[in-house]
Amino acid sequence: MKFPNISDTNYFTNRALDNKEGEPTGKIIMWRMKGEEAFNYILKCPFCGHEQEKKEEFAKKPYRPRCENCNKSVVIAKIKKKKEK
Repeated sequence: MKFPNISDTNYFTNRALDNKEGEPTGKIIMWRMKGEEAFNYILKCPFCGHEQEKKEEFAKKPYRPRCENCNKSVVIAKIKKKKEK
C-alpha cells in the first residue's frame, strides 16, 4: 500500500496500539483520502501480532478495524488533548 500525501487526506493517524495489559505491542497507520468514504489502513494487531493492509468503510466513530487473524477489534478512539497546567 502506498502512503498518501498528507495534504490529500481528510483523516490521518499513526499510533501505537496497546494490548489488554496496556503494553504498546501493535500499531496502526490509517487514512482517508479527500472525497472518499473508505479508509486505508495498515494494522499490526496488538493482540496476536498479525499484520494486514485493508481498505474499509466504517459506519460510525470510534472506528474499529478487526484483525482478520484473531477476529478482535481495535478501537481507534479520538485522541484527547492534554490539559494545560
